[in-house]
Amino acid sequence: MSLVIAFASLIIGFALLTKGADYFIGNSAVFAEERGISPHVIGVTIVAFGTSLPELLVSVISSFQDHNDLALGNIVGSNISNIGLVLASAGFIFHYTLRSRIEPENNVNMDSYVMLAAALLLLWFAQDNLISFSEGFFFFILYILYLVSLYFRSSKKPKGSEPETNTSYPFLVGGLISMLLGAHLTIDSAVEIASQLGVSEIVIGLSVVAIGTSLPELAGTVSAVRMGHKEIAIGNVIGSNIANIFLVMGILAMINAVKVDQWVLDITLPLLILITVATLGLIRVPFGRLSGSILFGFFILFIYELTIL
Repeated sequence: MSLVIAFASLIIGFALLTKGADYFIGNSAVFAEERGISPHVIGVTIVAFGTSLPELLVSVISSFQDHNDLALGNIVGSNISNIGLVLASAGFIFHYTLRSRIEPENNVNMDSYVMLAAALLLLWFAQDNLISFSEGFFFFILYILYLVSLYFRSSKKPKGSEPETNTSYPFLVGGLISMLLGAHLTIDSAVEIASQLGVSEIVIGLSVVAIGTSLPELAGTVSAVRMGHKEIAIGNVIGSNIANIFLVMGILAMINAVKVDQWVLDITLPLLILITVATLGLIRVPFGRLSGSILFGFFILFIYELTIL
């Protein structure tokens, strides 16, 4: 693939991501209204699962090809990108475009503890440089329990008024498919461009692929912010990070035990803990430009660490 074709594919991929996110987020919000479900719950479940599909697909394929190091890097790198790039972007958009900040919300605060617990468990299980089948199964059970808790939490919410529009299921599914196709095109194009420019494989795997699989979260969050669905915007990030560890890592470890390189244990996982703890505090105060800048600073640190490997 020539550089010209790669750049053209990159542009097409971004276009599919953006337009697909608009349809997916808009119809997800209407779906929540129709069933009296909290937009936050929709954000941490349907939207988060939909935008986490690239991580799942890339990681499972990598696992079957015995590239579990790439699979682990994809998950950890994506979680860091979700916070340092996606959530930070939401803060910037709210400040510079909407001239407001994201106010603290109880559901977000509750689920942020689950996000932190997932990251801490991953660090703990990785101490022996291996995520085993039993640990993966434990992750998977925890994700099921988390979904059950969300169901009971949302079932207590009173149903709101009838929405002005109905969910368009073709556009809902079509938006999701468009995002996934856009992510696939964008990732392939970015990897090709990086390879031709002489970037090392490990940097491509942990940065381009990880950031690339976070693009659906970025597109979904930006669309949610533009539409004023702040619960979906933050819930998407938190729910995706939970799903990446409990669901994606759980499935991967059950397929094939995941080896953890020592430098990942010493450098990358502690950075994931730090940025998650920072997020835990920042979302409990009005979240705007300053909060976004702090999280984006962690993302820059992550990229810097990759360049010196």
